Amino acid sequence: MGGVAHLLTGFVVLVTVITAVPSPSALLWLIRTLALSVAPILAVLAALGAAGEFTFGAGGYAIVAGVLSALSGAYFLLVTARQWRQARALGVRPSLWAVVAQVGSFLRTDRPGITGPHVDHVVARDGTRLPVGIWSPDPIGPGRRPAVVLVHGGGWVGGNWRQLRGYATWLAEHGYVTVCLSYRLAPPARWDVAPADVLDGLRWVDERAEALRVDPHRVALLGSSAGGQLALLAGSLPERATPLAAMVAIYPPTDLPLLYRTLRGTRVSPVGSDVPALTTYLGSTPEQSASSWRWSSPSTHLDTAPPAVYLATGAKDQWTPLAAIEPYAARLRADPANLVVPLVDADHCFDLVWGSVPAQTLRATMLAFLDREVRGDT
Repeated sequence: MGGVAHLLTGFVVLVTVITAVPSPSALLWLIRTLALSVAPILAVLAALGAAGEFTFGAGGYAIVAGVLSALSGAYFLLVTARQWRQARALGVRPSLWAVVAQVGSFLRTDRPGITGPHVDHVVARDGTRLPVGIWSPDPIGPGRRPAVVLVHGGGWVGGNWRQLRGYATWLAEHGYVTVCLSYRLAPPARWDVAPADVLDGLRWVDERAEALRVDPHRVALLGSSAGGQLALLAGSLPERATPLAAMVAIYPPTDLPLLYRTLRGTRVSPVGSDVPALTTYLGSTPEQSASSWRWSSPSTHLDTAPPAVYLATGAKDQWTPLAAIEPYAARLRADPANLVVPLVDADHCFDLVWGSVPAQTLRATMLAFLDREVRGDT
């Protein structure tokens, strides 16, 4: 038993160090993201490790290991408490059991009471065919439904319409028709093409509103990460010709030059290097093409945004740091119709663990926002 306790203690202490220190690589960032998302589980494992060391260990090593394991447990217990306290302050009742039971639901497609995906294609303005996935409540019932159009992430260079199927099926379960869009990925540079693809997707939904049983005046646009940038940008462009009741963005880049400068100063980039996702998507650095970087930033177009915007991000996000989002968020806070939720002790992609306390907080506050601003609940 002492050997098992040593292994458990070593694992938990190593994860604690990785979690507490800014990550110098993508792999360590992923470990940090997952660790913060399953903090309650790690707190329990640390407590078991400490108990094992003090019960079955012998000598000074066991005492030191036990103390380190106990400190790791205290760290993750504090993370859990902070996440829980924020959820309760926002009116959310999170479930700690869901952290374990809903680990894989980010990719879930088999929720009850829905139908889909039905796969169709948007024909972009230049004739390119882009696949879309559609989910609907089942039975859809009489009348028209509110809809959410979803834009996936992937650093503008990866991902596809299936990536947000967890959100699409969950929203369909709550009464929304959901449409997951595709857009063209870099390379080559897609800073002008990808937003146009999103606009064409919105036009496609509007033109097929009757067939989809969608109310064209109750449509929201949702994007995650790079898709959040595209959603906020396309939804705010003056050339958007379709109605849009609200936008939802999850850890989105909002000011691309500011994000570029911020990431060049952090260890995860690493320090002083270019930011490949940004420079590949835009085909330049901010110094080489300031106008395209400025145009591609949702912060440039906030004055023409829809009447309600929801923005959630991790307060410890290393890929879209809060410091690079805060100027945009501050402007959103000036209008009470908008909602900004910086989730404590959460990193980029925290919702990969669907049942994490931050992910539960995100979904509950986002659904309340959509029900108020899109569905029309009072």
